[in-house]
Amino acid sequence: MPKRTYAKDNRGKEYHGVWVTKSTVPGSNPPRPDLIYYINYRRPGERRKIDEKIGRRSEGWTPNKVSDVRSERMTGKSIPKAEERRQEAEAERNRPLTFGEYAQRWMEGHVAANLKPSTARGYQLLLDAYILPVLKDRPLAEITREDVKELCFSCLESGRKRPITLEDETEDSTLSPRSVAYIVRTISAVFNHAIEDGIVQANPALRPGRFIKTGPRREMVDILTQEEGNLLLATAEKHYKRLYPLLLAAMRTGARQGELLALEWGDIDWTGNFIEIRRSNWRGIIGTPKSGKTRRVDMSDRLKQVLEEHRKRMAAEALKAGVEMPSLVFTSAEGTTPYDGVNVRKSFEAALRKAGIRKIRFHDLRHSYASWLIANKESLAYVRDQLGHHSIQITVDLYGHLVPGENREAVNRLDAPAGRLVMAAGEKEKPEEVSG
Repeated sequence: MPKRTYAKDNRGKEYHGVWVTKSTVPGSNPPRPDLIYYINYRRPGERRKIDEKIGRRSEGWTPNKVSDVRSERMTGKSIPKAEERRQEAEAERNRPLTFGEYAQRWMEGHVAANLKPSTARGYQLLLDAYILPVLKDRPLAEITREDVKELCFSCLESGRKRPITLEDETEDSTLSPRSVAYIVRTISAVFNHAIEDGIVQANPALRPGRFIKTGPRREMVDILTQEEGNLLLATAEKHYKRLYPLLLAAMRTGARQGELLALEWGDIDWTGNFIEIRRSNWRGIIGTPKSGKTRRVDMSDRLKQVLEEHRKRMAAEALKAGVEMPSLVFTSAEGTTPYDGVNVRKSFEAALRKAGIRKIRFHDLRHSYASWLIANKESLAYVRDQLGHHSIQITVDLYGHLVPGENREAVNRLDAPAGRLVMAAGEKEKPEEVSG
């Protein structure tokens, strides 16, 4: 270690407790002489002496300035930078974790690793629009059930952040109780993970149904009649040839839009006449279907014929353009990129207007397909398998009310005379005995 000497000013005055060592200015070429200043002192009430490096002469330090720092250290008016950083770090560790900080950790960790991109986006939208503006800077452990209730009632009163436009061109800013319940469940999901991490002990957002009534769940559906479906297909076949195979596939398989946009030619079994639904496309991100499982759906003869013609047309387009034929079944007009969901919606709505049919969602084609199967007296079990529902209860909840009432005769048979009930149960009628 270089030899240390007492610091002196230009007049030769020594500064007690201020030391210097000779050095050179960092990075100077040729090297220029420099001095490094140190101080030696005791803190108030301590016996131990402390050595502390203060800085260089080239940085503007002088013996007088360094001596002033030593005096502040000895009187406790200031502390070393290292100690200051340590105290700041300690304060940061002891600072209560806010809801916004933990929600970000939850989104970047659990949500990003385990949930679908569409689910993650839904959580982020609810957080940004309704939750973080109120709870972002609140300490996580201090949020109470009353805070959650107040947020709910405020959302119901203020409504949507972005009003929706109805079919009559009017705007609706109403936020339904079910939408507010989704907001609360997002808060609850954050707290559930905070409990697992040992940060909080209780979840103030549990059981939102106790203070916000949502009513029975019934998805809003707009089902086309089979005549309307045929009209839409005929219109698309004549005026929107690129859209027609996609619409027919939706109305003959019940597949979701994202599942169809991710469909590849290798997923089609031309011999077995079925299609494997293996993946889904959400805003260009390829993932698994909604249920997380692949499924096999039957392919009608007409759909098979249209898809074969569609494949030949795409092969001819690729050959003409000098590119490889896409693996995707449904692509953009150029035939080189996936069919974008926004363009699908625009083309679909244009076809509806051309056919003179009311505005519906593309997803309503899936509901229409299910209703047509049920009208044709197909079993709910078959409908469940085609749609890929996780359980038949979902199918019953959505479409059970559409099942025809052809079994009403079963209860009418209960009105028959007692002697006829046995026969109605399947026993053959005995011939009458003829008396001698």
